[in-house]
Amino acid sequence: MRSATGRFDYLDGIRAVAIAAVLALHWFSWYVPLFHGGSIGVDVFFVLSGFIITTMLWRSPVTGSRAAAWVAFLRRRVSRLYPALLGLVVASAVLYAVVPWAPVGPVEVLQRGVIVLGQGSAMWAADQHGSLWLPGLQPFGQTWSLAVEWYFYALWPVAVLGARSRGWSARRLAGVSLGAALALYLLSLPLGAFWFYFGPSARSAELLVGAALALWSVDRVFTDSGHPARPRRHASAGAALVAIGGYALLGPDAHSPVYRYVGIPLAVLATVVLIHTGYSNAGAGSPDNMDGPVHRLLGHPWLAAVGRGSYSLYLWHIVPFLLLEDAPLPKPVSGLIAVTAATTVTVLSYRFLERPFLRARSDVLSPQRPRVQQAA
Repeated sequence: MRSATGRFDYLDGIRAVAIAAVLALHWFSWYVPLFHGGSIGVDVFFVLSGFIITTMLWRSPVTGSRAAAWVAFLRRRVSRLYPALLGLVVASAVLYAVVPWAPVGPVEVLQRGVIVLGQGSAMWAADQHGSLWLPGLQPFGQTWSLAVEWYFYALWPVAVLGARSRGWSARRLAGVSLGAALALYLLSLPLGAFWFYFGPSARSAELLVGAALALWSVDRVFTDSGHPARPRRHASAGAALVAIGGYALLGPDAHSPVYRYVGIPLAVLATVVLIHTGYSNAGAGSPDNMDGPVHRLLGHPWLAAVGRGSYSLYLWHIVPFLLLEDAPLPKPVSGLIAVTAATTVTVLSYRFLERPFLRARSDVLSPQRPRVQQAA
């Protein structure tokens, strides 16, 4: 299901599922005894990000040196992600300046914005000892996960480009990636709650699982003869979607050991299943082969649209709530205003700060594209 934007709708649908879990956690879990497991949405994002970034790294043609390719990759990431992030910092400072009951002043907001733009918020958050709302970084506490991804962007392309230049097969690098993911996860388990949740080690494990799936898919989507494999219908996709939704609804919060030992493995496995079942079927001929009910749902235009705007929505979903927390208004009224404001700013951010910098990458993301990297 490729849209006119050159994106794959069902992948955007997975993003929509992830951001829905995060919104349920941050918007509703304070008022009802449910949705504390919504942090699982962040885990889904990391696995999907590792898959997409590694697929592009492995399949994109490399011209010039590895250093030049690495710089070009980082430049594309900056042009894609920084306009909306800079917009968040500047617009937040303006909002905190004009709202009389804002909890902090605009100068403090800009100072914290420097930390955010320097991608230091993950390490800042990991060293906090308070609420998950991260008052010490308000209103930018949510940006910790973006910083983790930037650490990944800085290091992982070096490994991928190096492996390609040495003639490694995708399958070999997939094994290394999966082994590194398991080691990082196990080494992260004894860490304190904040370091485990916000620090880069456990999150890099999730990114590397997505990377391993991407590399494994390069060799598996097509048969040895170069023709696409026969499409399959996977009931497991439905079970994976139910598992994510069920944990987000009923699971404990991120401080619980259950999250470490059950929530994260469940989220990673379920996301792998959702990506693989859709990707392998889309590679089996035309996009019409991806006709299972789960992937039809994920590829629905409305859900895909939410997924496409999920970056801006993630950036802005907390800010109006924090800004209106001390407003002299009834809570239902302030909540409705906050949701309306978050939706409005998300649309503006996507329209003017994201969409102009989007590039169609179906040339390297398409599962129907033959392999470009042969086994050594």
